[in-house]
Amino acid sequence: MEISGRVAAGFALVIVVIGVLFAIQFSAEEWLTLNPPEDMTPAIDTEHSQVFEKGDFNYISQKYRPYKEPLLIATGDDLKDSTWYLLFADLNVTPPFGGNPLLGRTGYVQVEYEFGNLAGTAAFHVLGPYTDGSWRTNRMEGYGSSALYVTGNSSPGSSMSAALDMEEYNDFYLLPAGMTADDSEISAAYSYYVYFDPTRGGLGSLHITRDPSSIKGDIYYTGEQSGVFNVTHNGGSSAEEVLLLVAVDEMQPDDFSLSIDAKFIPTED
Repeated sequence: MEISGRVAAGFALVIVVIGVLFAIQFSAEEWLTLNPPEDMTPAIDTEHSQVFEKGDFNYISQKYRPYKEPLLIATGDDLKDSTWYLLFADLNVTPPFGGNPLLGRTGYVQVEYEFGNLAGTAAFHVLGPYTDGSWRTNRMEGYGSSALYVTGNSSPGSSMSAALDMEEYNDFYLLPAGMTADDSEISAAYSYYVYFDPTRGGLGSLHITRDPSSIKGDIYYTGEQSGVFNVTHNGGSSAEEVLLLVAVDEMQPDDFSLSIDAKFIPTED
Protein backbone atom coordinates (compact mmCIF):
# COMPACT_ATOMS: atom_id res chain seq x y z
CA MET A 1 0.00 0.00 0.00
CA GLU A 2 2.85 2.37 0.80
CA ILE A 3 4.44 1.82 -2.63
CA SER A 4 1.07 2.28 -4.38
CA GLY A 5 0.61 5.55 -2.52
CA ARG A 6 3.99 6.81 -3.67
CA VAL A 7 3.21 5.84 -7.26
CA ALA A 8 -0.11 7.64 -7.09
CA ALA A 9 1.52 10.73 -5.60
CA GLY A 10 4.19 10.71 -8.30
CA PHE A 11 1.58 10.35 -11.03
CA ALA A 12 -0.40 13.24 -9.56
CA LEU A 13 2.74 15.40 -9.51
CA VAL A 14 3.38 14.65 -13.19
CA ILE A 15 -0.19 15.67 -14.02
CA VAL A 16 0.24 18.93 -12.12
CA VAL A 17 3.51 19.73 -13.91
CA ILE A 18 1.97 19.05 -17.31
CA GLY A 19 -0.98 21.23 -16.39
CA VAL A 20 1.29 24.09 -15.35
CA LEU A 21 3.32 23.85 -18.58
CA PHE A 22 0.12 23.85 -20.63
CA ALA A 23 -1.12 26.92 -18.77
CA ILE A 24 2.17 28.73 -19.39
CA GLN A 25 2.06 27.94 -23.10
CA PHE A 26 -1.58 29.01 -23.36
CA SER A 27 -0.87 32.28 -21.52
CA ALA A 28 2.15 32.99 -23.74
CA GLU A 29 0.10 32.43 -26.89
CA GLU A 30 -2.65 34.71 -25.59
CA TRP A 31 -0.09 37.38 -24.66
CA LEU A 32 1.49 37.27 -28.11
CA THR A 33 -1.95 37.53 -29.71
CA LEU A 34 -2.65 40.73 -27.78
CA ASN A 35 0.94 42.03 -28.01
CA PRO A 36 2.53 40.92 -31.30
CA PRO A 37 6.26 41.75 -31.50
CA GLU A 38 5.76 43.89 -34.59
CA ASP A 39 3.59 46.23 -32.52
CA MET A 40 6.18 46.55 -29.77
CA THR A 41 8.96 48.12 -31.81
CA PRO A 42 8.86 50.76 -34.55
CA ALA A 43 8.18 49.26 -37.97
CA ILE A 44 10.90 51.39 -39.56
CA ASP A 45 14.50 51.06 -38.41
CA THR A 46 15.66 54.51 -37.38
CA GLU A 47 18.84 56.49 -37.90
CA HIS A 48 19.94 59.75 -36.29
CA SER A 49 22.96 62.09 -36.57
CA GLN A 50 24.14 64.69 -34.05
CA VAL A 51 27.11 67.04 -33.67
CA PHE A 52 28.26 68.25 -30.24
CA GLU A 53 30.53 71.11 -29.23
CA LYS A 54 32.33 71.81 -25.97
CA GLY A 55 29.37 73.88 -24.73
CA ASP A 56 27.21 70.73 -24.75
CA PHE A 57 29.08 69.31 -21.74
CA ASN A 58 26.60 70.57 -19.16
CA TYR A 59 27.62 68.50 -16.10
CA ILE A 60 30.80 68.28 -14.07
CA SER A 61 31.64 65.28 -11.88
CA GLN A 62 34.63 64.39 -9.74
CA LYS A 63 34.61 60.77 -10.91
CA TYR A 64 31.12 59.28 -10.87
CA ARG A 65 28.22 58.58 -13.20
CA PRO A 66 24.56 57.73 -12.42
CA TYR A 67 23.63 54.51 -10.66
CA LYS A 68 21.96 53.54 -7.37
CA GLU A 69 25.47 53.62 -5.85
CA PRO A 70 27.69 55.97 -7.88
CA LEU A 71 29.76 54.13 -10.50
CA LEU A 72 33.23 55.23 -11.51
CA ILE A 73 33.66 56.73 -14.97
CA ALA A 74 37.07 55.07 -15.21
CA THR A 75 38.82 52.45 -13.08
CA GLY A 76 42.43 52.93 -14.25
CA ASP A 77 44.64 54.64 -11.68
CA ASP A 78 45.60 57.34 -14.18
CA LEU A 79 41.99 58.31 -14.84
CA LYS A 80 39.70 57.26 -11.99
CA ASP A 81 40.24 60.37 -9.84
CA SER A 82 40.01 62.86 -12.71
CA THR A 83 37.49 65.66 -12.85
CA TRP A 84 35.15 64.82 -15.72
CA TYR A 85 32.87 66.96 -17.88
CA LEU A 86 29.74 65.06 -18.93
CA LEU A 87 27.06 65.19 -21.59
CA PHE A 88 24.12 62.83 -22.04
CA ALA A 89 22.98 62.34 -25.65
CA ASP A 90 19.75 60.59 -26.58
CA LEU A 91 20.61 58.42 -29.56
CA ASN A 92 17.01 58.79 -30.84
CA VAL A 93 16.84 55.39 -32.50
CA THR A 94 15.01 52.13 -31.97
CA PRO A 95 16.55 50.77 -28.73
CA PRO A 96 18.50 47.50 -28.71
CA PHE A 97 16.66 44.24 -28.03
CA GLY A 98 18.04 40.91 -26.95
CA GLY A 99 17.55 38.00 -24.64
CA ASN A 100 13.89 36.96 -24.84
CA PRO A 101 12.77 37.28 -28.48
CA LEU A 102 9.14 37.55 -27.35
CA LEU A 103 9.93 41.11 -26.25
CA GLY A 104 10.43 42.27 -29.84
CA ARG A 105 12.79 42.02 -32.78
CA THR A 106 16.33 41.39 -31.67
CA GLY A 107 18.92 43.91 -32.74
CA TYR A 108 21.53 46.39 -31.60
CA VAL A 109 22.36 50.08 -32.02
CA GLN A 110 25.40 50.88 -34.14
CA VAL A 111 27.20 54.10 -33.19
CA GLU A 112 29.71 55.78 -35.48
CA TYR A 113 31.68 58.58 -33.82
CA GLU A 114 34.31 61.10 -34.88
CA PHE A 115 36.19 63.55 -32.68
CA GLY A 116 37.66 66.82 -33.81
CA ASN A 117 40.43 68.30 -31.64
CA LEU A 118 39.91 66.11 -28.57
CA ALA A 119 42.05 66.98 -25.55
CA GLY A 120 42.72 64.35 -22.88
CA THR A 121 40.57 61.22 -22.71
CA ALA A 122 36.91 60.74 -23.63
CA ALA A 123 34.88 57.94 -22.03
CA PHE A 124 31.74 56.37 -23.53
CA HIS A 125 29.09 54.72 -21.35
CA VAL A 126 25.45 53.84 -22.02
CA LEU A 127 22.31 54.04 -19.91
CA GLY A 128 18.58 54.37 -20.33
CA PRO A 129 15.05 53.76 -19.03
CA TYR A 130 13.24 50.46 -19.48
CA THR A 131 9.58 49.65 -19.93
CA ASP A 132 9.23 48.80 -16.23
CA GLY A 133 10.23 52.36 -15.29
CA SER A 134 13.68 51.61 -13.89
CA TRP A 135 17.02 52.33 -15.55
CA ARG A 136 19.93 50.16 -16.72
CA THR A 137 23.58 50.84 -17.48
CA ASN A 138 26.82 49.11 -18.42
CA ARG A 139 28.99 47.35 -15.86
CA MET A 140 32.50 48.65 -15.14
CA GLU A 141 34.00 45.89 -13.01
CA GLY A 142 33.72 42.10 -13.11
CA TYR A 143 32.24 39.80 -15.75
CA GLY A 144 30.53 41.66 -18.58
CA SER A 145 32.34 44.98 -18.05
CA SER A 146 32.30 47.31 -21.05
CA ALA A 147 33.20 50.89 -21.95
CA LEU A 148 35.18 52.78 -24.57
CA TYR A 149 38.02 55.26 -23.91
CA VAL A 150 39.44 57.48 -26.66
CA THR A 151 42.62 59.51 -26.11
CA GLY A 152 43.15 62.74 -28.06
CA ASN A 153 46.28 64.74 -28.76
CA SER A 154 45.03 68.35 -28.80
CA SER A 155 46.01 70.96 -26.22
CA PRO A 156 43.42 71.54 -23.48
CA GLY A 157 41.25 74.63 -23.54
CA SER A 158 41.04 77.24 -20.80
CA SER A 159 37.34 77.05 -19.91
CA MET A 160 34.25 74.85 -19.92
CA SER A 161 30.67 75.99 -19.53
CA ALA A 162 29.51 73.08 -17.34
CA ALA A 163 27.13 74.68 -14.85
CA LEU A 164 25.63 71.65 -13.12
CA ASP A 165 27.47 69.62 -10.52
CA MET A 166 26.66 65.91 -10.71
CA GLU A 167 25.79 65.68 -7.02
CA GLU A 168 22.95 63.16 -7.29
CA TYR A 169 23.32 59.79 -8.99
CA ASN A 170 19.90 58.18 -8.54
CA ASP A 171 16.32 59.36 -8.16
CA PHE A 172 16.85 62.71 -9.90
CA TYR A 173 16.08 64.60 -13.11
CA LEU A 174 18.78 64.55 -15.77
CA LEU A 175 19.10 67.20 -18.47
CA PRO A 176 20.23 66.27 -21.99
CA ALA A 177 23.34 67.66 -23.66
CA GLY A 178 23.61 71.43 -23.84
CA MET A 179 20.66 72.18 -21.55
CA THR A 180 21.19 73.90 -18.19
CA ALA A 181 19.12 74.81 -15.17
CA ASP A 182 18.79 78.31 -16.65
CA ASP A 183 16.53 76.80 -19.30
CA SER A 184 13.84 76.39 -16.65
CA GLU A 185 10.93 76.98 -19.01
CA ILE A 186 11.84 74.04 -21.22
CA SER A 187 14.05 71.82 -19.06
CA ALA A 188 11.16 70.02 -17.35
CA ALA A 189 9.74 68.91 -20.69
CA TYR A 190 13.05 67.48 -21.85
CA SER A 191 14.54 66.10 -18.65
CA TYR A 192 14.81 62.39 -17.85
CA TYR A 193 13.80 60.99 -14.48
CA VAL A 194 16.64 58.63 -13.55
CA TYR A 195 15.75 55.84 -11.14
CA PHE A 196 17.80 52.68 -10.66
CA ASP A 197 15.73 50.16 -8.73
CA PRO A 198 17.68 49.19 -5.58
CA THR A 199 16.25 45.67 -5.71
CA ARG A 200 16.88 44.76 -9.34
CA GLY A 201 19.90 46.98 -9.78
CA GLY A 202 19.99 47.37 -13.54
CA LEU A 203 23.75 46.93 -13.77
CA GLY A 204 25.12 45.05 -16.77
CA SER A 205 21.96 44.92 -18.93
CA LEU A 206 23.36 47.34 -21.53
CA HIS A 207 26.77 46.93 -23.11
CA ILE A 208 29.30 48.58 -25.41
CA THR A 209 30.93 46.21 -27.86
CA ARG A 210 32.86 46.40 -31.10
CA ASP A 211 31.75 42.90 -32.07
CA PRO A 212 27.94 42.44 -32.09
CA SER A 213 28.41 38.68 -31.75
CA SER A 214 30.07 39.39 -28.39
CA ILE A 215 26.97 40.83 -26.75
CA LYS A 216 28.51 41.83 -23.41
CA GLY A 217 31.47 43.56 -25.04
CA ASP A 218 34.66 44.62 -23.28
CA ILE A 219 36.57 47.68 -22.09
CA TYR A 220 38.35 49.27 -25.05
CA TYR A 221 41.16 51.85 -25.23
CA THR A 222 42.13 53.59 -28.45
CA GLY A 223 43.88 56.65 -29.84
CA GLU A 224 41.85 56.54 -33.07
CA GLN A 225 39.70 59.67 -33.31
CA SER A 226 36.93 57.96 -35.21
CA GLY A 227 35.40 54.52 -35.09
CA VAL A 228 32.33 52.36 -34.59
CA PHE A 229 30.90 50.53 -31.60
CA ASN A 230 27.60 48.87 -30.80
CA VAL A 231 25.14 49.14 -27.94
CA THR A 232 23.68 45.75 -27.07
CA HIS A 233 21.15 44.47 -24.56
CA ASN A 234 20.52 41.07 -23.04
CA GLY A 235 17.46 39.77 -21.26
CA GLY A 236 14.92 41.46 -19.05
CA SER A 237 12.37 44.01 -20.19
CA SER A 238 13.04 46.08 -23.28
CA ALA A 239 14.69 49.50 -23.29
CA GLU A 240 12.61 52.54 -24.19
CA GLU A 241 15.49 54.91 -24.93
CA VAL A 242 19.26 54.80 -25.12
CA LEU A 243 21.36 57.62 -23.71
CA LEU A 244 25.04 57.83 -24.50
CA LEU A 245 27.17 59.31 -21.73
CA VAL A 246 30.27 61.04 -23.08
CA ALA A 247 32.77 62.27 -20.46
CA VAL A 248 36.05 64.14 -20.99
CA ASP A 249 38.76 64.64 -18.38
CA GLU A 250 40.17 67.91 -19.77
CA MET A 251 38.77 71.30 -20.69
CA GLN A 252 38.24 71.16 -24.43
CA PRO A 253 39.53 73.67 -26.99
CA ASP A 254 37.06 75.99 -28.68
CA ASP A 255 37.20 74.00 -31.92
CA PHE A 256 36.34 70.66 -30.26
CA SER A 257 33.62 68.64 -31.99
CA LEU A 258 32.05 65.21 -31.71
CA SER A 259 29.78 63.77 -34.39
CA ILE A 260 27.55 60.80 -33.56
CA ASP A 261 25.67 58.74 -36.16
CA ALA A 262 23.44 56.07 -34.66
CA LYS A 263 21.15 53.50 -36.25
CA PHE A 264 19.29 50.36 -35.25
CA ILE A 265 20.57 47.13 -36.83
CA PRO A 266 18.06 44.23 -36.72
CA THR A 267 19.60 40.81 -36.27
CA GLU A 268 16.56 38.89 -37.42
CA ASP A 269 13.49 39.61 -39.55
